[in-house]
Amino acid sequence: MLRGQLLMPAMAGVPVADLGHQLNRMLLSGLVAVLLVGLLAGLAAAALTARRVRLSPTALRGSAVGFVESGPRRFLRISLGVLWIIDGLLQAQPAMPGGFVSQVIDPGIGSGPSWLANLISPLARSWTHHPVAADAATVWIQVGVGALILLNVRPGPLRLLVLWTSVLWAGFVWVTGEFLGGLLQPGASWLAGSPGAVLVYAAMALLLLADRGASTADLARRCRWVAGGWLLAGAFLQALPWENNWSAEGLAGPFRLAVQHRQPALLLAPIRRMLSLALDYPLQVNLILICLLLLAGTGLLISADRAFLVLGLLVCAGTWWLAQDFGVIGGYGTDPNAALPLAALLWAGRSSPMPELAPPDRPVPVGGRVRLASRVALEAAGITSLLAIPLLLGASMLQPADANAVLADSGGGVTMLDGRPAPEFSLPDQHDQLVSMASTAGELRLVTFLDPVCSDDCPVIANQIAAAVRGLGSLARRVQVIAIDSNPLFYRVSDVAAFSTSHGLDDLPNWHFVAGSQRSLQMVLDSYGIVVQVPAVGMIAHSEGIYFIDGAGRQLAYLADGANPDLQAGYTSTISAEIRKLLP
Repeated sequence: MLRGQLLMPAMAGVPVADLGHQLNRMLLSGLVAVLLVGLLAGLAAAALTARRVRLSPTALRGSAVGFVESGPRRFLRISLGVLWIIDGLLQAQPAMPGGFVSQVIDPGIGSGPSWLANLISPLARSWTHHPVAADAATVWIQVGVGALILLNVRPGPLRLLVLWTSVLWAGFVWVTGEFLGGLLQPGASWLAGSPGAVLVYAAMALLLLADRGASTADLARRCRWVAGGWLLAGAFLQALPWENNWSAEGLAGPFRLAVQHRQPALLLAPIRRMLSLALDYPLQVNLILICLLLLAGTGLLISADRAFLVLGLLVCAGTWWLAQDFGVIGGYGTDPNAALPLAALLWAGRSSPMPELAPPDRPVPVGGRVRLASRVALEAAGITSLLAIPLLLGASMLQPADANAVLADSGGGVTMLDGRPAPEFSLPDQHDQLVSMASTAGELRLVTFLDPVCSDDCPVIANQIAAAVRGLGSLARRVQVIAIDSNPLFYRVSDVAAFSTSHGLDDLPNWHFVAGSQRSLQMVLDSYGIVVQVPAVGMIAHSEGIYFIDGAGRQLAYLADGANPDLQAGYTSTISAEIRKLLP
């Protein structure tokens, strides 16, 4: 089935409920916990130093004497920490709890290989069952990693732990959130961000881990090498014929996606120009891009000349603006995309003077003890954010699906429509009785679209609607349920009658599963914007959802999807509540 792909642009409304306010409450509760733990840890550290606990001056500073943080290392560390914090803040967008799976994960599952989909689907299902807790845990992990990277300037066990955590979390996100950077999906390209922004984060963390005793020049050279190799990989992806980047449609894809986002005209005009060039001259534009990537990448690998670094920065900046739309415009951006962190890696590869040595060992004054207490407080807060809060939220996700699950699974729950007239039809139901909008006037109608030979989603939708209607008691006689046959191969009255009987729907006097000729059914499906795909093998795919139509024939509301057997009780309650609300 086509989950969440009902095409109804003229009827689209605004979800009645979203999960942004619930996410904000959970994040605020977590923030209070983080601040409280940090405060208590800082007070404890201050009390210990006030009692003259025998700590060496070096321990009070939390560092090795004479430690030097080179310019490239400092910039790399700060960039990585800030990038993780930005990702955490992007994950805190109000639309994320309910829309992350449908807008970010589901498209990747649908277009990737089956083994990857089977790996990620259980995680997506867990997110859907507990959307607010899952999103809040992700926010805190990324903010915690970023904050601890920023705090841990000097070598030590915590620094190693945080950097390895950054590498492991980046790998997890690369597989589950970026689908291996899109490399196994059609259309992988430098412009789209392949092989994945979060891989740059992992490379930055590994460079910091490997920087033990390396000179400034060594680290800068390694940064240039990694960035140069990345640019060459981008050129390789752009040149692969099967990735479709030599065609107008393939090359223009990232630019077309960018122009769909609302943004100031000053930013949008150059993107429109690039879209036009990509459509009119795809071979030339792609060839120029490949040459620029090859020149910058090769130059960075073999030379320290700043001209190649500047060229690489310009290519990254242009890509980030024109093709990747800064990575954050559109409401569902989870990171700034690959060009920005790669530019940070390039900038860390520039030559820079060494900073001064750390001051020599000496007795620690009172101000040093205050700094120690502050540092302990901040690190305790960071550890709470990275470990304690996500573990608590993860434990809550082991429970059955919560009340927000339907909102996340359906893309926001019930959507209010503008009340325009519902498309008319007159078709025979399973009893060969004609059913139409006119024949059911004056009553609330639930219109849905089912396949009479489906053994997957359609029985789930039918049963949850039936359960909702049965639970209405005496109100049920004021509701009519009309299911429209969406299978162009099984469209006879006998087909819908067999479905109704086999799924125990014959006892509902207000249940109508209508059939008809192929032409008449197609006209009805088109009028409601239903998409149907007939594969060579297997069940057909079609859009899923329920329209709520009042007695005057006005479309009042819409509930998307609903074919999740794990959430059948939740959908039944949602349907029942909406019926009760709409009945006069």
